[in-house]
Amino acid sequence: MPGSLIYTGEQHVDKVSLDLIMFNADHLEERSLNLNEVSTVKGNGHVAWLNVVGLHDTEYIKTIGEAFNIHNLAMEDILNVHQRPTFDEYDDHFFIATKMFRTAQEAIISEQVSMIVGEGYIITFQEKSGDIFDGVRNRLRNAKGRIRTRRSDYLAFALLDVIVDHYLAIIEEYGDEINEQEARLLGNYNKGILNDLNLSKKEVNYLRRFARPLRDTVISFNKSDLPVIDKKTRPFLKDLHDHITNVTETIEVYRETINDNLNTYHTHMTNKLNDVLKVLTIFSVVFIPLTFMAGIYGMNFEHMPELSYKYSYPIFWGAIVIVAAGMIYYFKRKRWL
Repeated sequence: MPGSLIYTGEQHVDKVSLDLIMFNADHLEERSLNLNEVSTVKGNGHVAWLNVVGLHDTEYIKTIGEAFNIHNLAMEDILNVHQRPTFDEYDDHFFIATKMFRTAQEAIISEQVSMIVGEGYIITFQEKSGDIFDGVRNRLRNAKGRIRTRRSDYLAFALLDVIVDHYLAIIEEYGDEINEQEARLLGNYNKGILNDLNLSKKEVNYLRRFARPLRDTVISFNKSDLPVIDKKTRPFLKDLHDHITNVTETIEVYRETINDNLNTYHTHMTNKLNDVLKVLTIFSVVFIPLTFMAGIYGMNFEHMPELSYKYSYPIFWGAIVIVAAGMIYYFKRKRWL
């Protein structure tokens, strides 16, 4: 049924954890919460950022949703970790879901991050421990920039901005790899490069699958007329749209480069096969008249005058050499060899 709370992912943590950062221009408090304290987060003159790690306990997540009066459809999308990036509006809050990419131990880790943003609070839901938001946390702790003086919508923008920046960083890593593959295609290479090209194509397409709808999400965020979104945040959302547009365009460029590299590889292999077939064809054409001659004098007729002649054998071999040499000379003049 619509609104049913069913977790579609895997359990990545032992238990759900709640981390709270409450701040205003003059004060910041950072601590862990238990479930009973969730209802006290709102309405105290601060902006509250509640980070929820772990989605496997649906009853736990449901209790958080009830405490903040989160719409059932938003709760359903939070637990559906295969949700495409989206922006949804409700009466007093809005919902954003997107895929977050980060690197750890030379591997790229992806997980869904969902945000519920209301007046004076923002709740982020993550599947796994660890994220890319430490820079935002440090800005809050050190009161750097305007983030401590703004509302929850600006914090949502700041988190999305970090996610988009990591998209760009990861696609640039792919770009270095793709350029290296392109250089290998110009030199000596083995068949293993085809596997590398196909793997790069798969990874870039996976990133493209989430980057394109994320751009639509940012556009919807900017166009929303919910009162929770301050007009002072609009210019930053336009800048965020420029960033995600840059990401999608860069992905398209590298995607086309991979396709060009694949075409170059297949063209090279086709040319190589054509060269082999050309050599085999030349050998076949040269041996056709020789086979014809050998077939004639290999017949078992009794009356063949040439067979009784003393010099028939060397003449036969001389004719074979002359015919073969003449055909090879003709092919070279035609530049077929």
